[in-house]
Amino acid sequence: MRSLLSASKLVFARQGREARRDPGPFYLLPMLPALLMTVVFTALFDRITTVEGFHGRAGYVSFLVPGAVVLVALLGAGATSAGLAADLRGGFFDRLRLLPAHLAGQLIGRMAFEAVRLVPGALIVVAVGLALGADARNGAAGIAVVVALVAMLGVAYAGVFFAVAIGTRDPQTPFTLQPLGLPLAFLSSALVPLAVMPGWARPIARANPVTAVVDASREAMLGRLWSADLGLAAVVLFGWTVVGMILTALSLRRHLTRS
Repeated sequence: MRSLLSASKLVFARQGREARRDPGPFYLLPMLPALLMTVVFTALFDRITTVEGFHGRAGYVSFLVPGAVVLVALLGAGATSAGLAADLRGGFFDRLRLLPAHLAGQLIGRMAFEAVRLVPGALIVVAVGLALGADARNGAAGIAVVVALVAMLGVAYAGVFFAVAIGTRDPQTPFTLQPLGLPLAFLSSALVPLAVMPGWARPIARANPVTAVVDASREAMLGRLWSADLGLAAVVLFGWTVVGMILTALSLRRHLTRS
């Protein structure tokens, strides 16, 4: 167990060094789409709250920010998967098999860094939203829950990128998956409530795991800090993470067996 923790720490530190050398993909790109949507959508759609379905809700910027911040994870996930693919292509994992090293530490360290690197972007998006007039009725505690949900979503979603990186061993291929975050966001409650969506979109949005995370984020900022929505989001994210880890582990085992 101690050796696994040590291996994870080493991989985490290595990812941190890579991020300092090239901060763009790791820190800047995840938050830029969310910042753009927060500023532009607030300016263009502030009157959407007059539409039936928004009755009794806060202003649109207060509604939008807990959903927009989730885009930090959806559109910025998987940056460490490029390094994973490069290590596989270069034979790094094959050499590790000759050493008493935990291969699981290579995945755990990367996933831990995936969570941590999303925190600055999430905080900046929330700060900009507050500057535009968003409410944070639960104060710093509510914001902390929102940021934690974003980090957990980043870890859960990164499993898809890791599995693709292992399968292709191409550092560029995982980045082609990032636009998939857009339909996940638009077909959820991130930007508008389900009540104002077209009839065909509502069942999709209800089944979308991102909706559970967004609803919990919104409740943490605007309603009760500890709610049933938060419990549901935790269960969804835990299950999503487990499935992603299993897919990644199976892909890695298949690769190492063939090599």
